[in-house]
Amino acid sequence: MNYTFLEPERRELCHQRDKEFLALYNPTLDALLEQGMSPSKARRTAAEFTIANGRPHYHVGHERAYRCVCHLLSAADKKGNGARNFRNHEGMGLAKRRLRQQMWFEITGHVLELTRQGMSVDSAIDHVLEHCRASRFFITPATALTKICHTLRTRTYRLQAI
Repeated sequence: MNYTFLEPERRELCHQRDKEFLALYNPTLDALLEQGMSPSKARRTAAEFTIANGRPHYHVGHERAYRCVCHLLSAADKKGNGARNFRNHEGMGLAKRRLRQQMWFEITGHVLELTRQGMSVDSAIDHVLEHCRASRFFITPATALTKICHTLRTRTYRLQAI
């Protein structure tokens, strides 16, 4: 992925996500190739398996998380009057393609649990970003294969040529 136009913090978070993804993807790919699966099918299967079964950190900055979580919490507070105070992505019927929204609802759910235990929103966000794990990688298989895995392949070829 071309990270040159992203701000430094976001670029670093993307690199961390990519490293975490590849640490799980590569052994899965190797195992599938050893079983005799064709390389293209093995790459796709390994990416889908890693996305669904990985338990990565949330690779987002604190400021962005604070803005998004506070927005979702204030939207939930406006419901009031007997309506559910907080809805998760299943309750709202979000499509699978809205992965980023699913991630924000998941982070907000963790923050909401911690605030109910007496933690401030700011501290809860810090705790979630540092200690909690996501339920999955919030990327599509196409993103994984075209951006993350392709970048590794290109870097590997460059290193071999030197």
